[in-house]
Amino acid sequence: MKGRIPLGRWAGVPVGAHWSVLLAVALVAQAVAASVLPAAAPGRPLAVYWVVGVVVAVAFFASLAAHELAHTVVARRHGVGVRRIDLWLLGGVSQLTSRPPTPRADFLISVAGPATSAAVAVGAAGVAVLVDAVGGGVLATTAALWLAFTNGVLAVFNLVPAAPLDGGRVLRAAVWWRTGSRARGERAATDAGRGFGFLLLAAGVALVVTGAAAGVWWLLMGAFVLAAAGAERQYAVVREALGELPVRDAMRPDPAVAPGWWTVQGFLERRAPVVRQRVFPVVSFDGVPVGVTSLAELTELPEQQRLTTRVADVCRPLTATAGPDEPLAEVLTRVPLARPRDVVVVLRDGRVLGLVTAEDVDRAVELARAGASASTQDSWSRS
Repeated sequence: MKGRIPLGRWAGVPVGAHWSVLLAVALVAQAVAASVLPAAAPGRPLAVYWVVGVVVAVAFFASLAAHELAHTVVARRHGVGVRRIDLWLLGGVSQLTSRPPTPRADFLISVAGPATSAAVAVGAAGVAVLVDAVGGGVLATTAALWLAFTNGVLAVFNLVPAAPLDGGRVLRAAVWWRTGSRARGERAATDAGRGFGFLLLAAGVALVVTGAAAGVWWLLMGAFVLAAAGAERQYAVVREALGELPVRDAMRPDPAVAPGWWTVQGFLERRAPVVRQRVFPVVSFDGVPVGVTSLAELTELPEQQRLTTRVADVCRPLTATAGPDEPLAEVLTRVPLARPRDVVVVLRDGRVLGLVTAEDVDRAVELARAGASASTQDSWSRS
């Protein structure tokens, strides 16, 4: 996620926030300070409203983080890794490294988040009652009640049976359990998600037409749900087509590598022009892969710096790797190939064996639909 602000590691998982979270905190603080608190406790200094509003906004996004961490904890208990957690304008996302192994695991991982939000809502309501009972003041009581209400709404909204919401995962698990087909569960969840996205967009348009500012939020949520459901459907189709196809049947074998000790200028002049490749694994002098780079990234370097800068000094870390026998569909779950410079480096015994790009995945999917494998096609073309 571009513009990601690291927030440390919680439960061993990197947690970050998109810059839009700052905007969301400001909007929540403004709503609480300008509307909620003055209505409940009029006549207080404006600065007091804003201090409480900021505290409430930060607490609300902390509850969103707790929602995502709950998914992480339960996922790990069922053998599913979590790559990272990202918070952004409309909530948070836990990026799993693999798919849940069973419908039961899928269900439990999915409901963990809404259950946590519901628990936070109950806890905040209890705090509000306690604060009121001991005479803690209207402002503190109102702040706690607002957190209870919003977390309750968050729990209910997330249980709507439509991808990418948690309720969509529950629907997927239910259909998977009922039919024995994960693919059918994914189709049901993404179809429901697209329908729900259009419904939110329609509601947003209606609210905007009537002059309600809340319509903008409905439009944003509708656009997000629609886009995310479409992306999940696309990934589901790819996974279904690939089946258990191993990485070795889709990779480009024996790719050209970039010697890390070469200068950028030397590589661009001597190696890059003679190979039909845009992304390169970078290797050390003894052949050990140390990173990845691309022609686009190397040419972004100013010409004078290319003469003295080594390729290894400007390459990206080697994070997207796979073994040749891993199912390609599982690899794509943890390593999305979203940009032309994205690549999976295939390793065997610590050495570069091949590369997989988005183009290679598309080719593998097309061949799978035609009833052929990539390796069979390659063998035929070389005969």
